[in-house]
Formats: sequence, C-alpha cells, structure tokens
Amino acid sequence: MMNIDSILLFAPAYTILTVGMAGVAGFVLGLLIRYGIILKQKRRILTLEDEMLTSHSRILSLEKKISELRKEVNNSSEDSVEMITKKKVELKVS
Repeated sequence: MMNIDSILLFAPAYTILTVGMAGVAGFVLGLLIRYGIILKQKRRILTLEDEMLTSHSRILSLEKKISELRKEVNNSSEDSVEMITKKKVELKVS
C-alpha cells in the first residue's frame, strides 16, 4: 500500500549540480544579453555622431557661404560708394 506521506512528499528532482549549472547558464545568458545591448547602444551612438558631424559640416558650409556673400556685398557697396563720390566730385569739377 502507498503511504500518504510518499504521495505528498516528492523526491528532490534538483540536485546541487543541476542548480549550479542552471545558475552558470543564467549568468552566461545574462552576460550575452548585456553584451548585445551594449553593442546596439554603441552602434546607435556612432550613427548619431555621424549625423551630428554631417549637420555641423552643413552648418559650417552655409556659414561660409553667408560670410562670402557678406564680403561680396560689402565690397560692392564700397565700390558703389566710391563711384558715387567720384560722380559727385566730377559734377562739382565740371
């Protein structure tokens, strides 16, 4: 006959070895997951840095164009001022 105690109490299915192996496997799996997350973040950082450098170079090129246009406008305005003053002097002389 079966005892009620033998039905209620199960034999230990987990030994110290299986628990230890599960712990090591869990640790290694956790490290692999963390390594994957870190690699993904590094790739994202590199992508963002490339976008930032592209944006900055675009801004710098636009700033260069603006400064060149300002120089051109200043030079042309100085030339026009010189032409106006020469015309006035010529008018006064003639």
